[in-house]
Amino acid sequence: MEFAFPIPDHLPRAAQPRQADISTSILTALSEASPINLAQTNDWVQQLNEAINQTELAIHNRIHQDLEAFERQTDTSRSIQRRFTALTSNIGRLHTELEDAETGSIPRITQALREHFDVAQRALDSTTTSTSLQYLQKCKQTHGNVVKLTTAGELPAAVLASTELQALVEACPSPLRESLVVLDLQHVARSSRDNVLEQLSGVYHSCLLLKNSKLSIQHRYKRLSLSDILASIPSQTLVTDLATLRKDIIAQFIRPALSIDAPSIFASSTILELQPSRSSSPFKSVLEVFSFLREQLVPHLPELHRKSFVTSFYPPLCDAVEAHLLNAMPRGIDGLPTYLDLVLEAINLEVKIVEMGFFGGMERRIHQWGVQVQSHYEKRRRTQLLEEVRTIILSDSNPPVRIEIETPSVVREETHPAQEANGSNAEDEEGNWDFDDDDSSAQEPSENISKQEDNREEDTETAEGDGWGFDDDDDVPTPAEGKDSKGEGHDPWGVEWDDMPVEKTEPSSRDTAAEKRMDPSSSHPQSAHTPNSAPNVAKRFEQESYFVSHVATAVSSITKQILEEGLRLSGSSVFKERGFTASHPAILLSTAPSALDLFRGLYPTGRLSGNSESLAPRLQYSNDCKYLAEVSEKLRATYTNIHQSDADALNVRFEEVTQRLEMTNVSWLEDTMDEEAQALLSRLAEIGGFDDLGHNSRYEEAHGKIRQIKNRITIFSQELKSSLAISIYNQNLGMLIDRVLDRVLQDVFALDDISEIVSERIATICRTLHPLEALFPEIENVSTVASYASLWLKFTYLSDILEGSLADISSWFDSGLLIDYEPQELCRLVRALFADTPHRAAFISRILNH
Repeated sequence: MEFAFPIPDHLPRAAQPRQADISTSILTALSEASPINLAQTNDWVQQLNEAINQTELAIHNRIHQDLEAFERQTDTSRSIQRRFTALTSNIGRLHTELEDAETGSIPRITQALREHFDVAQRALDSTTTSTSLQYLQKCKQTHGNVVKLTTAGELPAAVLASTELQALVEACPSPLRESLVVLDLQHVARSSRDNVLEQLSGVYHSCLLLKNSKLSIQHRYKRLSLSDILASIPSQTLVTDLATLRKDIIAQFIRPALSIDAPSIFASSTILELQPSRSSSPFKSVLEVFSFLREQLVPHLPELHRKSFVTSFYPPLCDAVEAHLLNAMPRGIDGLPTYLDLVLEAINLEVKIVEMGFFGGMERRIHQWGVQVQSHYEKRRRTQLLEEVRTIILSDSNPPVRIEIETPSVVREETHPAQEANGSNAEDEEGNWDFDDDDSSAQEPSENISKQEDNREEDTETAEGDGWGFDDDDDVPTPAEGKDSKGEGHDPWGVEWDDMPVEKTEPSSRDTAAEKRMDPSSSHPQSAHTPNSAPNVAKRFEQESYFVSHVATAVSSITKQILEEGLRLSGSSVFKERGFTASHPAILLSTAPSALDLFRGLYPTGRLSGNSESLAPRLQYSNDCKYLAEVSEKLRATYTNIHQSDADALNVRFEEVTQRLEMTNVSWLEDTMDEEAQALLSRLAEIGGFDDLGHNSRYEEAHGKIRQIKNRITIFSQELKSSLAISIYNQNLGMLIDRVLDRVLQDVFALDDISEIVSERIATICRTLHPLEALFPEIENVSTVASYASLWLKFTYLSDILEGSLADISSWFDSGLLIDYEPQELCRLVRALFADTPHRAAFISRILNH
C-alpha cells in the first residue's frame, strides 16, 4: 500500500500479528472436543512432536549460523560462574575475620574506643565542675563585698562592686547559664544593684533638694562628697536626673521670675529660694539663679556631663525671656520707651549668661530678637488688634446704626411736548421709531377711573361711545357706563371699515392715564399732566440713610485707630533713640485693611450661619460691606495724602479690600434679589400662561396667583426698604418688578388668539399689579416707578391695548405712545386681538414698514 507522502519514522507502527502457540491451539481444541477419541489424541501428539522437532531444528540452525561466537560466549559464561563462586567464598571468610564477636577486629576496636570515651568524659566533668565552683566562689565573694560596702555606707565603692558582680553574672560559663544557682545569682545581683542605686538616689535627692520653689544643695552626705555621689550614679541615670533638675529649675524659678507678678529670688551659700515679694527687675532674679548654679552645682558635676548640663539651660531660657517680652509688650506707642528699656535689660542678661558659660548655640537669640523688636511689636499688635476685631464680630450685640450718605436724586421739570415731538433730543428721536405725526389730537390709552377724571369728563363735548371705536352715533355714556358697556353693542372682530377713523376725540375717563406717555421720562400712569405739558428729569444730590450693624461701625473705628497708630509709629524715633533698628511699619499698617478683610470673611460664618434663609441679616451684611468699602477708600485716600512716598503697597492692599467688599456687597444683594425673583417667577409659572381664561375657574386661579405675587412683592419691599438706602431700594425693587412684568408680557405675547372676554380678564389681571407703583417715591406728585422699572409703561399700556379698539391702537401708535413695544410684539398683539380684515392688515403693514 502506497501513501501520497512518506510516513514519519517516529510514528508508531501497527503490531505484527502473533502466531498462535501450538500448545495453546491444542489445549483450545482439547477443551472444545467432546468427547475425545483416539484419533484426535494421536493427531495432537503428532502436532506436538512436530513442533518440538521444529524448535530443536531452529535452535540447532541458530547455533550453527555463528558457532564460534556461541562457543566463545559459552566459555565466558562458565568462567564467570567459577570466579563468582570463588568471590563468594572469600567474602565469607573476610566477614568472619571482621564481624566475629570473639575474634573479629571491629568488636575489639569498638570496645577500646568506648572505654577511652568514658575516661575522657569523667576527666571533662571533673574540670568543668572545678571551674564552675571556682567561678561561683568568686561571685560569692563579690556579692559579699557588695553587701559589706552597702552596709558600711560606702555607696560609690558598692556601685563599682555591684557593677562587677553584674558583669560576672552576665559572663558566667556556659555550663552555668541554665543552672538554678546562676538564675538565683542573677536575681541576687540585680537586687543588690537596685538596692545600691536606690540608696544612692536617696543620697542624691538629699544633697539636691528642690521642693516648693526652694533648692538646697549639700556638698557632703556623711562621709560622701557631692562629686563622688554624682560620679557614682550611672551615666544614663544621671542624664535623666539632671534633665529633671533643669526642667524643675526652669519651671519653679525662671518662669515665675519672668511672669507678670515677678517674685524675687533669694540666694545664699547653699539655698536658692523664690520669695513672694515683687522683684525690682525680673532679669536680675534670673541672673541670681544662674550665679547660684555656677558656684554651687556646676563644679561638682562629672566632666562628661558638665558642658551638656550648663548649655541645656540656654534654649528654654531664651523661650522664657521671649515669652516675657511678648507678654510685656505694650498695647500702644506710648508704652514703647519703657518696653525698649526692658528689652535692653534682657540683652544684658544674655551677655552675662554667656560669660558664665550657659551658652550652647551658634547665635545669641535674645540679641537677634532685640534687633527685630519693631517687627515683633508690629506682629504682636497685629495679633492683638485682629483678635479684638474677631471678638467684636462674634460677640457684639448692639443695635444697628443709621448712616447718612449723599446720592443723586431725580427732579421733575415741566417741558412742552413740542420739544420732544420736534426731536430736540436725539435719544427721543430714536425712541419714537422716527414717527413725526401731525395728528396732535389722537386718542390716548387709559388705565383706570378716578373722580378727578369723572369731573373733567362731564365738560367734554364729544366722547367715545364704547371703548372699542365703534357706534360713534350712540349717545355719550358716563365713564362708568362706557367701561361697563364695552363690547356689548358691537362685534369688533367682524366690522369692516371704509376708512380709518381720524376724527378728533377728547380722552375718556379711561384715557387720561396715557397723557404722561408724551414724555418718556414720565413714570406715573395716573399723573394729571395736560396734553400741553410733559415732565422732564433733572438730578440733584440728596441725603439718604441706611442701617449698618454696630459691628461694622466698631470695625471701622478700630481700622481708623490702627491706621493712626501706624502713622504715629512711622513718624516716631523711639527705636533709633535706644539703638534699635527702625523701619517703615508695614506690618502694622497692613493690619488696617486686614481688619476689614477679617470682617468680610468671618461675619457670614460667625453671625449668619444660622440665619442664611432670613432676609434682614443678609441685607444687613450687604450694607455693612458697602459701608466698609467706603471706609476703606477714605482711609486709603487719607494715607496717600500723608505718606505718599510709601503708599504704593498699602494702596494696593486697600484697593483689593475695597474691591472685595464692593463685590461682596453686590453679590449678596444680587443673590438675595435673584432668590426672591425666582420664587416669584415660580409662583407665576404655576399659572401656566393665560390660556383658557374664558373658564371662570382658570381665571380665578390666575387672578389669585397674581394677587399673591403682588402681596409678596409688597411685603418684600417693606423689608427691603427698611434695610437699604432709598436709591438702592428703588433700583433693586425696580429690577425685581421688571422680571415679573417681563414674564407676564411674554405669556401674553405667546397667545395666538385672544377673545374679547379673555382680553378683558387679562387686562383686569394686569391691573392687579398696578398698585405696585405706590412702592416707589413721588416727585411733585408724580411716581418715579418708570425710572426704575423699565417695563412699567409697556406693561401698563398692555391693559389699554387689550381693551382698546383697532382705531385707538392705531392712533396711539401714530402718536408715538407705543414706543416701548417692538414692531413684532405689537403686530402679534393686533393679530391675536382682532379679526383678519383689510384695516388690520394695513395697520400691521404700516407697523412693519416703520
